[in-house]
Amino acid sequence: MALLDEILAWTETSLTPWQRDAARRLFQEQQGLSVQDYDDLYALLKSAHGLPDPANRTPVPMAAAHLPARAAGAAGVVLKAMRDLKHVNRIAPNQALQFAPNGLTVIYGGNGSGKSGYARVLKRACRARDQQETVLADATDAAAHKLIPEAVFDIEVGGTAKSVAWKRDTTPPDELSTVAVFDTHCARAYLTAEQDVAYLPYGLDVVENMANRVLPELARQLSDEIAGVQIDVEPFESLRGGTAVGRLVIGLSAKTDLEDVRRLAQMTPEETSTLAELQKALAETDPGSKAKAVGLSAQRIEELVKRVDAAEVWVSDAAIAKLKELDEAVLVAAQAEKVAAEQFRAGGSLLPGTGEQVWKAMFDAARRFSTESAYEGHPFPHVEPGARCVLCQQPIESAADRMKRFADFVQSDAAKVAAAKRDQLGAAVRKIDAVRLVFDLDPALSSELNAIENGLSDDVSKLESAIEVRRGWMLGATSSHAWSEMPAVEVDPRDRLRGVAARLRKTAAELEKAADEGKRKALEAQRDELVARAALGPVAKAIVSLIERMRLKASLEKCKDDLKTKAISDKSKEFASTAVTAALKDALDREFGALGMGHIRTKLSERNDKGKMKYRLLLDLPVTNKLDEILSEGEQRAIAIGAFLAELWLANHGGGIVFDDPVSSLDHWRRRHVARRLVEEAKCRQVIVLTHDTTFLGELRDAIEQVDVDHQMHHLEWMGNRPGFVFAGLPWAHKSYKERIDRLEKAQKELEKRWSAYPGEAEAADMRHQYGFLRATIERVVQDLVLNGVVQRYRDWIRVDNLDEVVGFEAAEHNEIARLFKRCCDVVDAHDPASAKNAPVPNPNDLDADLLNLKALIAAIKARRAKGKAAPTTTGVVPSTR
Repeated sequence: MALLDEILAWTETSLTPWQRDAARRLFQEQQGLSVQDYDDLYALLKSAHGLPDPANRTPVPMAAAHLPARAAGAAGVVLKAMRDLKHVNRIAPNQALQFAPNGLTVIYGGNGSGKSGYARVLKRACRARDQQETVLADATDAAAHKLIPEAVFDIEVGGTAKSVAWKRDTTPPDELSTVAVFDTHCARAYLTAEQDVAYLPYGLDVVENMANRVLPELARQLSDEIAGVQIDVEPFESLRGGTAVGRLVIGLSAKTDLEDVRRLAQMTPEETSTLAELQKALAETDPGSKAKAVGLSAQRIEELVKRVDAAEVWVSDAAIAKLKELDEAVLVAAQAEKVAAEQFRAGGSLLPGTGEQVWKAMFDAARRFSTESAYEGHPFPHVEPGARCVLCQQPIESAADRMKRFADFVQSDAAKVAAAKRDQLGAAVRKIDAVRLVFDLDPALSSELNAIENGLSDDVSKLESAIEVRRGWMLGATSSHAWSEMPAVEVDPRDRLRGVAARLRKTAAELEKAADEGKRKALEAQRDELVARAALGPVAKAIVSLIERMRLKASLEKCKDDLKTKAISDKSKEFASTAVTAALKDALDREFGALGMGHIRTKLSERNDKGKMKYRLLLDLPVTNKLDEILSEGEQRAIAIGAFLAELWLANHGGGIVFDDPVSSLDHWRRRHVARRLVEEAKCRQVIVLTHDTTFLGELRDAIEQVDVDHQMHHLEWMGNRPGFVFAGLPWAHKSYKERIDRLEKAQKELEKRWSAYPGEAEAADMRHQYGFLRATIERVVQDLVLNGVVQRYRDWIRVDNLDEVVGFEAAEHNEIARLFKRCCDVVDAHDPASAKNAPVPNPNDLDADLLNLKALIAAIKARRAKGKAAPTTTGVVPSTR
């Protein structure tokens, strides 16, 4: 299993989720974790131990999707093209960057060409370890920030072609993970505690930095926060004691129940009143006598309440409803009686009003006179022969029937009911009118009430007046029959009176207990509990806050377990012992030699750790206190390239590899070594190089020519206000003379198709432009062929080893070069031509002839050199005779 896979498996089984998040960040953020990273990790650490995170951050554990290239055998993924980039910077749409399936692909792009955009997509899609530079949309478009960059990759897997899509912020296609991307963090050299320069394999720094940087920094932050948590209980020392509050304060800890604090601190009004009563009772010098006096006061108030209750019942809502009911019954009965009287009068010629109340009163008087005086012992009416009418004193014979009729009417049901209802109402009215409704609130009792509760006596008097008002209204309503506007009782102090009496009874009982030594101790204990609770109330919030801080500190203390470094440090040493082998040493030595770094040798350092032999790979260099005083930036980059290739070789990785500006900081002379090494690597695998370095581009071309490896070259340009346009081959300034001649021949064919007998300004300008290219091509022939690349522009060294083929340059070759060059100079617009001459430009046939002459010259020079190489070499050195 490769080292990265071993590290991943270890994080999945041995680290917590937040630690795995830290490992991911260490892999992806090669410049080191930022302040924000540490803030996030610290919050995740605390959240893992139950401490809330206001930002609700969640860990993103390291997974296979975050790791760079996986091992790829012979049947690895081959990149065929990267195309259809969308929302990637301002890169032009519908572009396709083709890759050579075997050998080397070189993509050149100058400043503003879009090379960085293509490189960032490649790094993200192929899971390069360096993820510092994100892929952004068009920064000049305010609305583009919502767009998600994406691209399509054409690949070949095991001989089968397919396409996969990449989109930012999603897991890259799994197939692309076998493509290895070089970055400067593939390996590093560092100073050990013993001041040796050690080599750290790719990925191992994550484990080491976890133990040596991340955990210590978080531990420092944790210690600072713990030190800042104040949990001093001294401000609450006065509450300590034998009460429930005292015991709570003595045992304050992170486990203390906050509800216990709040419950004890919250006193009801009854408890507050009880405390005051207890304090008074226990302060009495003669509690027995005081108990009797208080008991009598309670009795007087209770009797007052009874008198109020007795009076109020006569005018209560229920009493009013009953009286109203009697009144309404009388009205109904009277109406029925009236109807009966009307029917009675209809039976004969009777005087108006006969049968009604006045008449009935007269008739009842006649009944009493007859039965009690005139005809005592005889029924009424007395109609025996000789009897006289008790009203008119005349003989009764002629009126006997009428008198019986009158008596029958009076004895009828309607009359009886009406009379009964009137009697009931009259009896009720007389009772209400006669009842005594005063409270007997004498001045002494009034003063006593006001002493207990100010205004209580006045409220009793108001109620007494209200009751009298209601009685008067009730009596009046029986006459007016108007029951709708009942007088309201604005105040009723009876509940307060009962409460006062109950409290007085309670106080009396407590005073009696206080007089009893045995019961007094219980009262004192009850008072002490209430006093402690009353003292707790004002500081309850502070104590709750203290407990919360205790809980915070306890949770922070638990975080320390996650910050122990020993297990991770031990694992780092174990990984190092596994990864650092003699095979790695040999591979590094081989790569360093190929890259012109042969002066840097490696050596294995052995040490015995608890019976196990462990190794460390050191670089054989002089030591100072700073690494950059030992290795230049270019040497560090070369070490990184060598380590990258060595570790891929050890992992048996056969997939493609991508280099983005591999020599951006190398010395000029080291570029050649890197170029040759990459071209050599392209003989056995797919190699893709993106560069903006023109000198390195030239070294790559030289190495390609020498090795003759399969290759493709492209360049990127800015066109039409957009970067990223892809063109096959290199820009004109970087093309070889062969590529330039090929381009000129194609241009000549196009001109031939549209040339007229009388060419206009556009055709003439185009022809001059092509002769300008021809002149530049002749100059490149002189540099690369005639002078055999011995001297090149922008190169600060001379290739003396190529000087032998310059020998033999003939005058005829010089004359032909001079002729063709002068012809070009005469055609191009480098000088202002004389308008009077009006010289015509060459036609396409002329351009074709000049190209043929140049090609013939090149062939002649090459033939002469080939002939010279075949002939024996004669030197001025006398051959040895030994």
